[in-house]
Amino acid sequence: MISQQLLGWYSVNKRILPWRKTKDPYKIWISEIMLQQTQVATVIPYYQKWMKSFPSIEALAKADYNYVLKHWEGLGYYSRCRNIHATAKSLNGKLPDTFSELIKLPGIGEYTAKTILAIAFNKQEVGVDTNLERVGFRILGLKKKSKFNNNRVKKFLENIQDKSKPGDFNQALMDLGSSLCQAKTVDCKPCPIISDCKATTNEDPLKYPEMKKNKPIPTVNIAVCIIIYNKKLLLMQRPKDKMLGGLWEFPGGKIEKGESSEAAVVREVFEETGLRIKSPKCLGEVKHQYSHFKVKISLFQNNVKAIDALKIKEKYLWTTIEGLDNLALPKANYKMLDIFQKNQ
Repeated sequence: MISQQLLGWYSVNKRILPWRKTKDPYKIWISEIMLQQTQVATVIPYYQKWMKSFPSIEALAKADYNYVLKHWEGLGYYSRCRNIHATAKSLNGKLPDTFSELIKLPGIGEYTAKTILAIAFNKQEVGVDTNLERVGFRILGLKKKSKFNNNRVKKFLENIQDKSKPGDFNQALMDLGSSLCQAKTVDCKPCPIISDCKATTNEDPLKYPEMKKNKPIPTVNIAVCIIIYNKKLLLMQRPKDKMLGGLWEFPGGKIEKGESSEAAVVREVFEETGLRIKSPKCLGEVKHQYSHFKVKISLFQNNVKAIDALKIKEKYLWTTIEGLDNLALPKANYKMLDIFQKNQ
């Protein structure tokens, strides 16, 4: 059977990961959310630091959100952090152990719910992520991505799942997909289920499933200003329901068509803060990439002598450079700070 061959391989080759040393549903839940769209090597130090500060659902629920967000800083997709905190506050210190209850919680979708149930509660569920889906497509020899074929893969994996070790089955497929059966590279010879893989039998397994063509990534031009008053920097908190929600940033915004970067930063600062800055000093340029777009940031500095006209709708604060250590900032803002400090 495929599951027996897979589990035999897994027992020898499984990755040693901190969240695999426990069956605590809370710890497995946090690891699964952190691992969404993020590489394992990146997640490990975040997970370890998180568990030291928030060892339980109760500890997380009681923590101030800004402190929680600081622990997530750099992981990206910040709505995940917001949902985790909201979920912890809604629970009575314990994660539910049924799919119908888990799926109702903020940030927990079908994959996460089923994976938690399989690993933490030993329930016969298969959480199908990109790794499991890819392996399933190759075993069945399916090329075209479609709702019908996705469902075929899902049903197939559910049928072959080892009923006594559902968690290990899920994790074995994860490890197979992340090591031997990757999207762009394969190593078929040591694969424990090579004899059952139609993609390998038919032709090049890399043709299964068909790869989507990547769309060109657009670049957005932005102008940002570091405003200084009494040796302190002005920071504004992004709305929690927006991209990078809850993070602190310098004022600024998109450069309009036909507008110079200096004109844009003067306009944006006035619109966001009510301050009228004049002749801001250009410090340099920052480039940064998100998942679906790139930004080119023109960075400016302006010292203000009075803040009587300050009018900011969002939450804001004035802080020293040292005070930034307690705040969660986007990665691009750290690049700006490097340029700023080199110009001082």
